[in-house]
Amino acid sequence: MLGTSTGLTITGFILLIPILMLLDFFGANITDDYVVDNMDYAERYKTTLNKAINNGYGYVPLNRILYFYLEDDSLSFYDIYIDNIDKETNKLIEISTICLLTKYKIYSGCKNIENSNQIDVEQNKPFSAPIDFNISSITSFFMQQRIVFGTYGVHKAWDFAAPNQTHLYASCDGIVTKVSFSEKENKTNKEGGGGNEIVITCEIDNDITYKVLYAHLYPSSSKVKVGDIVKSGDIIGEVGTTGYSTGPHLHFEVTFDGKLVDGMSLIDFSK
Repeated sequence: MLGTSTGLTITGFILLIPILMLLDFFGANITDDYVVDNMDYAERYKTTLNKAINNGYGYVPLNRILYFYLEDDSLSFYDIYIDNIDKETNKLIEISTICLLTKYKIYSGCKNIENSNQIDVEQNKPFSAPIDFNISSITSFFMQQRIVFGTYGVHKAWDFAAPNQTHLYASCDGIVTKVSFSEKENKTNKEGGGGNEIVITCEIDNDITYKVLYAHLYPSSSKVKVGDIVKSGDIIGEVGTTGYSTGPHLHFEVTFDGKLVDGMSLIDFSK
């Protein structure tokens, strides 16, 4: 069993802390920033995420929770989660600030912050929620290792389960660059990929450009067309289960500079 109260070994630390943790100012993680062997923690993490977000807290990535849990597995995922959220801004707290707390400064990770690979700058949060988190639940997180229809894979997006025809919202100001609604029936099609899809391209501060993909949408539910200008919070479509889908949900996928990034790390939970 990984993680004991006697502390984290150097070997375990190397294996289980995210690889090549490169973070830009906007808080987006590149595709090789994930916890290896995260299947061991996936269900507990999703339960923690759903509880925390339903209680109004912002987003804490799995690597931050495991940074402390793997040193002391008597710690609760949920307690670590809320300890690492700033209660005023709902943003992830810088690791150097967390390590000033008596509760955490005793751990080896806090004695070697310069090599922590944890976020130590305040992050900008340019996105709003793509779905109402109060009526949806997280069923898959960014870079989760999972098995779907008997096939192993790494999920490079977020999945939010919700009832069919639940409204979906533009997560940022932008232009609609793709509307593809080839699926006419709201049912699983294992050959259908993302099913019905909308893509919004958003430019942040005239400098950072994100592409946001909404997939598995309900047939004929698009409220936009290619070329439309949308504002954050505009209704753009509805939840469905078209394409390679196990049930009604939103597949929320964000790309920056050609690389898939952690869309939840961009959402402003202070609103």
